[in-house]
Amino acid sequence: MDVDNLKDTQTGHLEISPKSIPADTGFEGLTPEETKKLEKKLVRKIDLHLISSLCLLFIFNILDRSNIANARLGGMQSDLGLSDTQYQTAVAIMFVGYLLGQVPSNIILTRIKPSRYIPTAIFIWGGISMCAAATHNFTGIMIVRVLLGFAESPFFPGALLLVSSWYKPQEIAPRVAVMYCGNTIANGFGGMLAAGILSGLDGAAGLAGWRWLFIIEGAGTMVAGILAVLLLPDFPRSGQRKWLSEQEQRFAEWRLAQAANDEIDENGPIKEALVDAVTDPKAWMLIAIQICQLTSQTWTYFFPSIVKTLGFNNIVTLLITAPVYVFGFCSSLGNSFIAQYTDKRAVLIIWPLIVDIVGNIMVISTTATAPRYIGMFLMCAGSYSAFNVVQAWIASTVPRTRTKRAIVYAMVNLFGNSSNIYGSYFFPTSSAPQYRMGGIILSSFAAGGIILAAVLGLWLRKLNERATEREDMDGQIRYKYLW
Repeated sequence: MDVDNLKDTQTGHLEISPKSIPADTGFEGLTPEETKKLEKKLVRKIDLHLISSLCLLFIFNILDRSNIANARLGGMQSDLGLSDTQYQTAVAIMFVGYLLGQVPSNIILTRIKPSRYIPTAIFIWGGISMCAAATHNFTGIMIVRVLLGFAESPFFPGALLLVSSWYKPQEIAPRVAVMYCGNTIANGFGGMLAAGILSGLDGAAGLAGWRWLFIIEGAGTMVAGILAVLLLPDFPRSGQRKWLSEQEQRFAEWRLAQAANDEIDENGPIKEALVDAVTDPKAWMLIAIQICQLTSQTWTYFFPSIVKTLGFNNIVTLLITAPVYVFGFCSSLGNSFIAQYTDKRAVLIIWPLIVDIVGNIMVISTTATAPRYIGMFLMCAGSYSAFNVVQAWIASTVPRTRTKRAIVYAMVNLFGNSSNIYGSYFFPTSSAPQYRMGGIILSSFAAGGIILAAVLGLWLRKLNERATEREDMDGQIRYKYLW
């Protein structure tokens, strides 16, 4: 579908001619009650096969990406002879490969079955993660981290593209939240797992506990990659084994087309989609919001070290990180369900970032244990709750084509995750215990995200008002944005 030919030049909305919409808006002669029943059954099946699989796989994705923070507490930094700057560089360098691989990977994904491409990437990065156990110096850990970034780059933007290809725009936020709970589970459970490995296997077979951490978690990821071949679905109508009937596959496409007042979601020419994505100002607004939001979340890779400043030993430190992430997951899930049932986006990004700022202020303004620990809960709840809504906003702001949406998703995550490169230097050991510089910087970016989300929300609302006015004039249906 040529999206540019459908665009209203004054509003930027997709302008659909009457010929684009079938006269019979029902699905294959079904009554509204039958259609609703079929949709409920279909969504339940998609949730079971897609979201549960992505949540499980996301756990391993985050474990392999962030276990370096837990390994640091286990003595990795001293064993490898790393200075603080070298450790921070090792954290940051992973995101170079991770970012560079996202756009080409998502373009490839529109042409290759996700059930083959994504599991291959998972298996490879699991093997690379295991190799970290064999490193003995700065050069070795740098090589492993760079390769790990390239290997992980297909997963997250690819997962978001899959979700946006199966669900209506208003359904995406809670699904992303459930998928992203793999992040909170990995960070929470990962701390407990690391505590057990570091205390129970340190010295086993002559290996330090942190080396066993990489071996065990990397091996688990490789097993998950094999299972992912059986778990992950492909795009609608691309052959779903036997978990969807032919009618359900046709209905999966039909309901998305109805939700967008549009034609079937096709891939579209790559060059046209790339130009359309790069020249769309709404895409760049989403990118700017994501940069601010993810920068405010860069405390994640230093969280064990931050919690350690509360004065507990390493094992207790790892264990008390878990409740913080559990709280973050619950708040983000609740915020995402609000997004689904209210169709609001900007305000559901703004309030969490305000909470995030409050949490940062509490952490950096006192040395008392109780208020600082409470502040950490607020930091996690705020930054995680905003993230899911930003991801859902992309699908409703860039509904077609699939190739353009794939590129925009990759661009948003490419530029957004660049925060993990420079964010790795916000928490030097010298600024402990309050990490005041990091807290101020993260709060500043959160404030920027608040302003940008408000501007984009008001802009989309204005475009909707113009579209409604033009509908009243000529009767042509136009796409309405969620704001």
